[in-house]
Amino acid sequence: VYEDDHIILMNKPTGLICQPDERETFNTLANQLVSYLIRKGDYDPSRENAFVPALCNRIDRNTQGIVIGAKTSAALMIMNEKVKRRELDKVYQCLVFGLPSPRQADCTAYLKKDSATNTVKVIDSPAPGYRDIRTAYRTLATDGTVSRLEVSLYTGRTHQIRAHMAHLGHPLLGDTKYGTARRNEGLPFRFQALSSCKVTFSFPTDAGILNGLKGKTFSVEPFFADWDICRNLTELS
Repeated sequence: VYEDDHIILMNKPTGLICQPDERETFNTLANQLVSYLIRKGDYDPSRENAFVPALCNRIDRNTQGIVIGAKTSAALMIMNEKVKRRELDKVYQCLVFGLPSPRQADCTAYLKKDSATNTVKVIDSPAPGYRDIRTAYRTLATDGTVSRLEVSLYTGRTHQIRAHMAHLGHPLLGDTKYGTARRNEGLPFRFQALSSCKVTFSFPTDAGILNGLKGKTFSVEPFFADWDICRNLTELS
């Protein structure tokens, strides 16, 4: 999506994991980044004692979209701090069942992760073990049965968009973890219809060597943009 001397923005496809896990240790986005930079001549592991190019953010294996990689140790340090301070604005798009009411909302709930099942549970009121989540959505298009949403996160919890939208009664198409297999029968979705499609480097504080990115926005098309189900939706003003 974008590359300079310090960072690279990659459009991760569905099905590719960002970092190694118990199922996949070789074909990961992190390893692909290192391999690309070695081939390009931008990184020579024989001359580096400590630094390895690394990812600055992650998205789920089956979520498509923008992931930021650091090519230098200085860039990694700065970008990690900016991500931690939430000085980047990330926007997602997704397809959900039904038409949310209201069509635009800023929603707060509480989420608890179950590491054993790699799932989360969302409830409406505070409870022990639950962390607050805040999700904003806007309906972009709909046919009344399916809607395309733009979603922004004020908190970045595990499976937040998928679980929160399902809790609101509008699970994502293709998501059988928080939706149902029955509801997805006959639909051409192998993965949840979710894309991390836009990032803006807002940077209210100094970013050093990355100051040139301040105010810039980069975007990609959601992988489901050309599906028939999307072309049949009516755009909303």
